[in-house]
Amino acid sequence: MKHLFLFLSILALLSLTNCTKEIDFDAQEIAPRIVVNSLFTNDSVWAANISRSVGVLDTISYTSIDNASVVIYDGNANLVTTLTHQGDGLYTSLNGASPLANESYTIEVIAPGYTTVNATNAIPAAVPIYEIDTVSSTNNNDQTILETTINFQDPPETDNYYMVEVLVKGTWIDEWEEDTIEFREPLEISCNDLNIETINSFNSGGFENTYLYIMLKDQNFNGEDYSLTFSVINYAELKDMELFGEIRLVNTSEAYFNYLKSFNMYQNTINNPFATPVQVYSNVNNGMGIFAGGTLTSWDVGF
Repeated sequence: MKHLFLFLSILALLSLTNCTKEIDFDAQEIAPRIVVNSLFTNDSVWAANISRSVGVLDTISYTSIDNASVVIYDGNANLVTTLTHQGDGLYTSLNGASPLANESYTIEVIAPGYTTVNATNAIPAAVPIYEIDTVSSTNNNDQTILETTINFQDPPETDNYYMVEVLVKGTWIDEWEEDTIEFREPLEISCNDLNIETINSFNSGGFENTYLYIMLKDQNFNGEDYSLTFSVINYAELKDMELFGEIRLVNTSEAYFNYLKSFNMYQNTINNPFATPVQVYSNVNNGMGIFAGGTLTSWDVGF
């Protein structure tokens, strides 16, 4: 009986051994790839952050690539500018070149030891703000807020994607360094428009639908005059400081919009173990990241 038990045990062990399947490990599948991060508008010079992806076996934390060749071409494959490394993976144009509306651009990044990557995106035409109305009001806590309505004409027969934000601008004097520093910071705005994407909303100051920027697309108002109303909820902190504000309307590409939307969804789920994983949108060939643009129009307001 003991011999039979030993025989069956050996047989079971051999069966388990024979059922084992070896899975080939392909290092190429987890090899680091170039990551491009470049969101551009017509009001600034070309810039891109270049880094590398981190593989499952990586133990390093430093991911910036400091020895890349980064170039921008126009839609006819003409060289627009070559970006120069400024440190920590940031590359900028030194010749003052800026994106132009209604143009298509391609970025190409070459770095030793990595597969060359590229991405193409077209920057759409400007959509001007033709009217703006602001009025001081109060919230439920009797705090002063700034009710704002902007009006713009949505272009017909095209899909348009928008980002709206309000910035405060001013100067700060660093007495220790004896220097004057200019700053621009986004303000919290509350909006209940039915067409906005609510994925990046949060609660602040008693307002549920609060944003640092608003995202919306024109599927329900294509080709129409559109009025967008929102509230600057921390206006009470600014109205006596003699600062200036800037309302910005960016007509973005679809890739720009998809990236912002997916990135906000990713941020909302990153610390939730029960949430469905979110893949951040990428349009970089052979690599990862985003290269996308928009055309800005702005309107200055006094606080």
